[in-house]
Amino acid sequence: MVPSRVRFVVFCVAILGSSIVSARGAAAQGRAPSLSVTGIVRDATGLVLPGATVELRRDGAGFARSTVSAADGTFVFPGVRPGPYRLRVSFPDFESFDQTLTVDANTPSSLTIVLRLSGVREQVSVVAAGIDLPAIATMQTDVNRRSIDTLPSESVSAGLSSLVTLTTPGVAADSNGGFHPLGEHAETSFSVDNQPITDQQSRTFSNQLSQNAIQSLDVMTGVPPAEFGDKTSLIVKATTRSGLGARRPTGSVSLGFGSFSTPTASLALGAGSPRVGNFVAIDGLASGRFLDTPEIAPLHAHGNVFNLFDRFDARLSGTTNVQLNIFAARSVFQAPNTIDQQGAGQDQEQRQHSFNVAPSLTRTRSGHAVLELNGWMRRDVVQYDPSARLFDDQPASLSQRRTLTNAGGKATLTDTIGAHTLKGGLQESTTWLDEQFQTGLTDPTFNTPCFTAGGDPSADTSLRDPQQCADQSLVANDGFLPGLLPYDLTRGGAAFDFHGAGRITQWAAYVQDAWQIGAWNLTSGVRLDVYDGLSRATGVQPRLGAVYRIDRTRTVVRASYGRIFLTPYNENLVLASSTGSGGFGGGVLGSVGGAPLTPGRRNQYDVGVQQTTWRGIRIDGEYFWKFTDGAFDFDIVLNTPLAFPVQFRQSKQDGGLVRIAIPEYHGWQAYTTLSHTRSRLFGPELGGLRFSADYAPVARPDHDEPFQQNTHVEYRSGGRLGFWGGLTWRYDSGLVAVAVPTYSAALRLTGDEQAAMGLYCGDTVAAQSQAIRTCASSNFGASRIRIPSPGTENDDTNPPRIVPHHLFDVAVGLDTLNVGHVPLRLRVTVINLFDTVALYNFLSTFSGTHFVTPRAVQLQVTVPF
Repeated sequence: MVPSRVRFVVFCVAILGSSIVSARGAAAQGRAPSLSVTGIVRDATGLVLPGATVELRRDGAGFARSTVSAADGTFVFPGVRPGPYRLRVSFPDFESFDQTLTVDANTPSSLTIVLRLSGVREQVSVVAAGIDLPAIATMQTDVNRRSIDTLPSESVSAGLSSLVTLTTPGVAADSNGGFHPLGEHAETSFSVDNQPITDQQSRTFSNQLSQNAIQSLDVMTGVPPAEFGDKTSLIVKATTRSGLGARRPTGSVSLGFGSFSTPTASLALGAGSPRVGNFVAIDGLASGRFLDTPEIAPLHAHGNVFNLFDRFDARLSGTTNVQLNIFAARSVFQAPNTIDQQGAGQDQEQRQHSFNVAPSLTRTRSGHAVLELNGWMRRDVVQYDPSARLFDDQPASLSQRRTLTNAGGKATLTDTIGAHTLKGGLQESTTWLDEQFQTGLTDPTFNTPCFTAGGDPSADTSLRDPQQCADQSLVANDGFLPGLLPYDLTRGGAAFDFHGAGRITQWAAYVQDAWQIGAWNLTSGVRLDVYDGLSRATGVQPRLGAVYRIDRTRTVVRASYGRIFLTPYNENLVLASSTGSGGFGGGVLGSVGGAPLTPGRRNQYDVGVQQTTWRGIRIDGEYFWKFTDGAFDFDIVLNTPLAFPVQFRQSKQDGGLVRIAIPEYHGWQAYTTLSHTRSRLFGPELGGLRFSADYAPVARPDHDEPFQQNTHVEYRSGGRLGFWGGLTWRYDSGLVAVAVPTYSAALRLTGDEQAAMGLYCGDTVAAQSQAIRTCASSNFGASRIRIPSPGTENDDTNPPRIVPHHLFDVAVGLDTLNVGHVPLRLRVTVINLFDTVALYNFLSTFSGTHFVTPRAVQLQVTVPF
């Protein structure tokens, strides 16, 4: 029988090979190459205009097409032959645009159409060579609806996070769809239709907005403009889908099924007119591998999620728009078990409920100024339930209920005066926190004071101190944590029980200016943040940037500096702020606010260059340096979704980012991202709740990874069936694995843990039922962890790491299939094509232990209407 891996390789090659044959066949028939005419419609202030009617005609050739600009103002005409065309764009209360356009066969056309209010002349900027002058001095990644529909998601329950990971340079992939931006653990801000969200949006913290509700993403890395504050290593600006201008009900119904018993269902429906519109997206999903698991085969990993999103738009006049977003979601999922936990009958699960309402108003004044008003109220309720029987939980019993409620508003005014674009704003938000948490150790070997002479942890519950070990012919455990002894239920301790609440109020004000002088674009701004929570602080933050365009070589160079004011993560902040120096396991618990985490401050520097080359290929590179006093991170409790913020005295990150984008040509397009990041933390560490020892005074955190690469290649035939195929290749050089600095340390792990890391000694490989305690062979190590050679480990310069791995995903589809008279879209996705067995992380203080998704196949059928 042909091996399964070979069959999948043949399948992938056949798909791509048929695409090549199709493209060559078209060329052999002497047909001119087709192009896509794309663009965006804006008003004079830069505000996008959804629902504009866009018409493309070629007189005498019988060519006439019409479309409507999407919610983000974009439009596209695929399959356009070279030659002269007439382009017309119209929108109520604005003067129409009507102009001749020449589509060039060698350089794809990108149009920016600026409509003026009635009585003011309209403008159009054609950027055929793709060398426009960026408005800000930072790298940006644009993700359109086409990419959202076709890119495979490596996380079944966190598609939005996976989308950011696959498209953005400087992002290291982690478990459960999580990602680490520019050397940080999770320092990401989302802006959804101008609503700022700085709290965590990964699967284990909150219910994410569904991809089905998103029209486009704009991801910024580097120094942000002054309008953005707080968690700014990565800023994800999401524009949701709208029914404005739809004219008739349009949308789709999708059903799917995949590996690990994963059914999916979704509905998208938009309807409206040029003045009123509504869009609704409903999504549901269940899976037997809802979260990434600590074992190769999922154990106790079922979960489900349901999302509802609704957006209402009303254009009250040619100058005034109102919008209302409503989002509600619930999810229930089991905490995946190890083999040991499954044998003990552990049954822990988490439930999450999320709700968000966000009204907004946008008003254009005098044809060159825009006033934006936004309000919001967002609430997350998270409950983590232990097993019904206390000692079924291993090695600890855990329960939690926490709520996070955030409400606020902001006002922004943008005005264009000559060559200056001025922007200023005010923002206020209040966050209410309520936290209940209980835990106790249930395994006498987890924090045992002593080991047997053979290296096994002693289960003698009468032992309380490593000094007792010698009298019992045992070996002292140098990793014993005395701070956990009062909560060791097997040694007479009592459960740790905590209940606390807090209120955090934040104010911000900023002003910024973008000034275009010939080939220069200069940006400057200043931002003021006031933080009043469990601690208090104020931050003044100047931001500077410069962009210079060299038309002769089609080159853009940029540089920027920013001072950033960082606030603590809100999730479990009350408890984390009560544990003091050394955290839960390292010290004595104090009162709430007794040792609060305080805002940090950062200096950040960026330099970059953008080069447009042959056929519009764009190469964008950037290098960054970040120096932070009071850096934040997270402690994860074992392999659970429970996380608690911590703070280090200082951190330093630097790295280089490259993104290469190849525009569509003969149906092919591609991009690749290349990233090198370094991250260093400097102790001491404050806060958190963990069951492990402190970090070294200077160390690489678990989210430090030297190199990451993502490449995506896609082909669309343009034929009758609308065939397309895409291949995604991701390479990860490996995150730090601090739990196993030496082979000797690995010998003290359980058999299950050793099996997960692939520990071996000679020809002996560790198994769950047979741990390796000694090794006399010169051939020793681990297949999934790179353990430094004896005597060479250094927490800063040579830490242990996850072994590098390659992951390949493939997706193919038919977009214009008809069965009877019913239009269908068919899609097949294969995640981890070669069924690679690899780890995301291992016994990580910040993430736990998780394997990458085994090969998974998903079939989806969509009925558009």
